[in-house]
Order: sequence, then structure tokens, then C-alpha cells
Amino acid sequence: MPEGMITDYDDELNGVLVDEAKRRVSIPGALVGERIRYHIEHVSPHQPRAWGRCDALLVSTPNRMKAPCKSSWPTSGACAGCPLMHIKSDHQVEIKKQLVLRTLHQAGLGYIRDLVWHQSPCPYHYRNRTDLVAAEMQGKLVLGSYKSHSHDIVPIRTCMILRPPQNQVLSFIVDTANRMRIPAARQGVQFGGALRFVSTFANDQGKVLVDLVCKSAGGSKPLWLDMFAGELREFSAIAGVSYSLNDSPNNAIRVSASELLWGQIRIPEHHQQTVSWFSASGFTQLNSEVAAQIYQTARQWLGNTPDIVWDLYCGAGAFGRSISPNRSLYGAEFNAPAIEAAKMAAKEDPFQTFFEVMDLEKKWPDHWPIPNVVLIDPPRKGISKCLLEHLDKSLIPTVIYMSCNPVSFAANTAALNQRYVLERVEAFDMMPQTRHVEILGLLRHR
Repeated sequence: MPEGMITDYDDELNGVLVDEAKRRVSIPGALVGERIRYHIEHVSPHQPRAWGRCDALLVSTPNRMKAPCKSSWPTSGACAGCPLMHIKSDHQVEIKKQLVLRTLHQAGLGYIRDLVWHQSPCPYHYRNRTDLVAAEMQGKLVLGSYKSHSHDIVPIRTCMILRPPQNQVLSFIVDTANRMRIPAARQGVQFGGALRFVSTFANDQGKVLVDLVCKSAGGSKPLWLDMFAGELREFSAIAGVSYSLNDSPNNAIRVSASELLWGQIRIPEHHQQTVSWFSASGFTQLNSEVAAQIYQTARQWLGNTPDIVWDLYCGAGAFGRSISPNRSLYGAEFNAPAIEAAKMAAKEDPFQTFFEVMDLEKKWPDHWPIPNVVLIDPPRKGISKCLLEHLDKSLIPTVIYMSCNPVSFAANTAALNQRYVLERVEAFDMMPQTRHVEILGLLRHR
């Protein structure tokens, strides 16, 4: 087997070496400065690239540590949820910062020389929400996640990343399902329905919401569902249970809105002084403490409180509401339940709020009054073409752009460079133990 020295990281933060054929070979789990023995698993037919796996670590580096979770891929187990868990915290920070800066420079934003970094207060037990797959193993129902590059399931009984008490709730769900012989979904028709996915959301007060995604029983709610949900009342931390039906052949978790079985469909979550309401089936910033850091930073950047704020891709409205404008806040989001949650949370706000269901892929809210500030927090693919075109013609003085994807953030800000200058950019460790970084950028009209 070949040997090589790791000299770089790729965009997935896999270690990279250059082999005898002058190919850049990505090796999951390998760190810069290490010498390894490896084998090739895939070769690109289009460019001098390849991907392999480490067979032996010949020379290690002080930046490596033993992953505290025995299930952690690629060094200990098969769960791919935390692929950087074997890397010491300070080196995680270093390589994530370099990845963001490299991405900005490749997009033509080379004047950004350094990056203010905000560390997560908690490297573990920070994640407030999870989606797990139901499967059957050795005649028992389990909940787990997919192995890397696979549809094989890794059973998860406890997870070091989840916010307490989600682990206890998930264990109770599995034990109850097996006691009641609730079936896990498998290929083909299951006439009585089956459990496909389980989602949970845990707030800062220790309450948990559960959403059950099921195969239907001939198009109807499975007969066992109400009884199963009722048994979950026995766990005092569970504040509510909802469900949705999903008979689709693909791996989409939800194809319809969730309906309440009992309890609450949403529970409150605090981002410092801002209180929002979230469900187990909706979008949330997965690390509430870091989200609060981001909102506080945006307020500090603005200095004087603006009169009118737009919050585009607003979700449940926490970002815009945290700015607390003097006069009014306007929010737009495609997801109707999220808008409903935003309206619910804003009832006690001392400013006017207007939240609207809107497809921002196709529409610019030109019926709203011109704002002092636009907040933008788009999905990973970035700002829609429609919004980019309107921003490029607008006279809006300030844009604050929050992004979970440095690549789309860099491309979008570069595209707006004729109209807006990227004045500040800072990075936040939203998901420690993973390569994901949240970016906050301040754009001023030229």
C-alpha cells in the first residue's frame, strides 16, 4: 500500500496528500503533518483528484486527540455526524477560519485578510434539534443516522451533541416502540403503517417536542399512532407530540405539514432577551447560544436602532425581532407554519410587525416601505436570483447577511460588489465537531 504526507485540507476538511501520479488525494480523518498508509477508493475521471481511506497512521500530530464518542466517523465508528471530533478544538478553529478565508479569496474578496472568530460556549450538548431514521435491527426498532455515503443505519442510543434531555427522550421512545411492537419502515407496502423518522426539539428550559413521521395505513393515519403518542405522555419532559404522513419513495423527511396529537405544537426558546416559538418539525438554528451571539453582533454593528427592518428568509422571526426596530419589522418566508410561529412570538413586541408567506425565489417585497436595514438568512444555496437582481438596483443603505454556507455567501457578496462593499465579516462556530461555519457579513451601499 502507498504512503504519503498530509499537506493540506480540502473543502470538506479531509486531509490531502499528493500521490506519485500528481493527484490530490483526499483522506477523511487525516491531519496536516501526518504520514499515513492508505488505499485509493475512487479516482476522478475529469481531473487529477482521488479519494482514499487511511489504513495506518505512521506519524501523528499534536493536533489529534481520541474522539470522545466511540461512534464517531472516520476514526472510531460509523456515525458521520461529527467528522472532526478527533481534532483538538484550537486546530478546528484554525482550519475552519482558513477554509472561510480561502473561499472568500477565491470569490475575489481578497481584501478580507483576517476573520473574527466566535467560539461556541459548548463544544458538546449544544444541538437543540435532531432528525433520526427508524429502522429494524435484529428484530428490534432502532433510531439512528446514515453512515457516510450510505443508506445503512448507525443506531444511536445516546449522542454527545444533543441538548439534554433529548437522549433520555429518544431512549424512552425506542423502548416504548419495542414494548408496543411499533413497526419501523422498510421497502414495500406496510398495510398498518410504520414509523419512518423521529424528530425532537429541546428548548433551554428542558422541555422536548416530538414529531413522528409515519408511513400511512392505506392513506390514513395508522391505528397505533394515537396509542403510541399517548404512551409518550409518561415522560414528563415531553411537552407535545405531533405527526405527519410520508409515503414518498425518497428520503425526504416530511412531505406534508405536521399535525398535533397532544400537548403543544411549539415551545418557547430564548435568544437572550428575544423569545421565539419553535416546533419539532420546523427550521431552527441548531445552536441557540451561538445564534444569540450572532443576533447580538448584528445589533452592535448597526449602532443606532433602525426605524424599519426587513427580515428576508425570516423563519420564525428571531433574527429580525432581536434587532427591535424603532417603528416596524417586515418578515418574509416561504414556510407558512414558520410565519405563523413568527406572528405568535411577536404579539408582545413593542414595535409593529408584519410577517408574510412569500416565495423569495420569485418575488421582491416592493409593496413594503423602504427599509433602513435588510437582514438576509437564506438556505445553503444562497440568495435567490430574484433578490440579487433587486438588491443590485436598490438604494437600501445596509444589508446584514447571515449564511450557513461560505461558498454561496462569497459568491453572493461578490455579485453585489458593484453596489455594496463587504465592510465586515465574522465567523461563528455554530456546529462544533463539524466543518460547518456560520458567517455574518455587513454590506454597505456604495
